[in-house]
Amino acid sequence: MRTCWLFVLALLFACPVPARTAELLPVDRPINDVIDHYLRAGWVEAKVKPAPLLSAAGLVRRMTLDLAGRIPTRGETRAFVESNSPLRWTALADRLMASPDFAYHHRNQLDLLLLASRKNDGEFRKYLLNAARENRTWDVLFRQMMTGRESNAAEKPALAFLKARAGSLDDLTNDTSVLFFGVNVSCAKCHDHPLVDDWKQDHFFGMASFFTRTYLTKKNTLAEKFSGSIKFKTTGGEEKQARFMFLTGAEVPEPKVKKSAEQRKAEDAEVKRQMKDPKAPAAKIPGFSPRAKLVEVALRSADRR
Repeated sequence: MRTCWLFVLALLFACPVPARTAELLPVDRPINDVIDHYLRAGWVEAKVKPAPLLSAAGLVRRMTLDLAGRIPTRGETRAFVESNSPLRWTALADRLMASPDFAYHHRNQLDLLLLASRKNDGEFRKYLLNAARENRTWDVLFRQMMTGRESNAAEKPALAFLKARAGSLDDLTNDTSVLFFGVNVSCAKCHDHPLVDDWKQDHFFGMASFFTRTYLTKKNTLAEKFSGSIKFKTTGGEEKQARFMFLTGAEVPEPKVKKSAEQRKAEDAEVKRQMKDPKAPAAKIPGFSPRAKLVEVALRSADRR
């Protein structure tokens, strides 16, 4: 996750001036030099005069707040200000990121991002703290939050992300799109996006299809129904059957399984029992899991864009 943060920062700083191939810096240049180079190029291009450099005391305060979530002690400030080492910034960053404070602060920021004010039993925060301490990558967190198993004590807390939203298909759909992929498809529920050609109703309902079978049992465990699909009307009045479709347009076909009317009736009865009976045994796991397929298509290299 630390690498992800640094990549995002570098990307944000570099974006003001798209670099042409001939202008790219050598790959062996330190990342901080690369960031500074493109940032300064952006200032020149935009004719922006940068603000004066903050004092050493101000900078160590800002870095400590950003990485540790607290202000530096007087001793930390004094030691940094009085240091003449050309590597003092690197040493400070390394020390803060290796400290327990970094993991706690990282956990708090992730908790605010993923659950905000939604209710949870506190286990989710413990899960995030362990994830921060272990430096789990974002794709690992996504997989665990989408497909964690109730029977696995280490994975179960990750399901709080879905459980907190299980009562709203719209929240499951849009929050997952926004928080994990940076794409807000909410307005594409009612019409194709007026400004972004890539986001159409098919994309919103395609993402929603991955969650339409997700439900909470009476015991507050997460489960998936054996069947279920979404139909929607376009702005032109055409009724369409939504397909399992990721944001890139990649579709996931559902295997055709022949079931008798009695089998389907029994499956529906099982879901109803799970939703009403707190003493029901653990919910059965369907052979086809839309959420597992979402993870599969989202994380394959061809659709990581």
